[in-house]
Amino acid sequence: MVKRCFAVILLLLLIPVCVVSEPAWREETQGQSMLHAYIEAVNACLLSQGEQTVNSIFEMYPRQAVLGITSQPGAETPEDVEITVSLTDDSISLLQLRVSSLSRFPPIAAAFLQALDTEGLSADEARKVPAEKTRKALDAPADSFEEDIEILNGDSPRTYYAYYPNQHHDGISWLQLTIVFPLSGAWNGGRIVEGVLPTKGPDTYSGNDAEYEGYFSEDDFSHLDVFVTETPEPDSAASEYDPFAPH
Repeated sequence: MVKRCFAVILLLLLIPVCVVSEPAWREETQGQSMLHAYIEAVNACLLSQGEQTVNSIFEMYPRQAVLGITSQPGAETPEDVEITVSLTDDSISLLQLRVSSLSRFPPIAAAFLQALDTEGLSADEARKVPAEKTRKALDAPADSFEEDIEILNGDSPRTYYAYYPNQHHDGISWLQLTIVFPLSGAWNGGRIVEGVLPTKGPDTYSGNDAEYEGYFSEDDFSHLDVFVTETPEPDSAASEYDPFAPH
């Protein structure tokens, strides 16, 4: 009897225990706390879009986080949906969503846009632009496109899209949404701005504009002169003494 009980206990110890846990959020900074709240809003929108929620955290640091939507919660490696986030101490700076299953891009990207907008962006409205970018990729699957990204944070969220066919030479293509978040406390809750660069302010240099025009390399560096005159010149003070001349 004792031997039988010992055998049962030993068998139980050898059985693997599978525990499904929620992503381990770290909230050491206000930026991490804001990301947590934002992803919770994204997850609610994902469910309404009929998609899986963000359920895996691969990295979580004060300045960066890498998340994903995976087939099983708490996965160790990314799958079809990757989310990379740049953080500051008090805000989210930039988020990049990458989806390799192109048909899933419109609802997933829409959820990230819906979670941003405080004026009640509808699911159909949120899907409109991501669906257009997906059609563009599907119509020309071998042709990449990439919108220029201005990473400076402004007073409203800005979005940029890209498509990378067979990016890593593994037969997998990626659609990408980049969201540049507004400065902390600067957003008044207005609409998302699509791919608009901030207006560049005028140069403040107050010197001789005629002499230094093109200072920022737009004059092919013509303000730099190369002198080929022999140095030192024969009549210069530096040539008065020649240590190798006979004395």
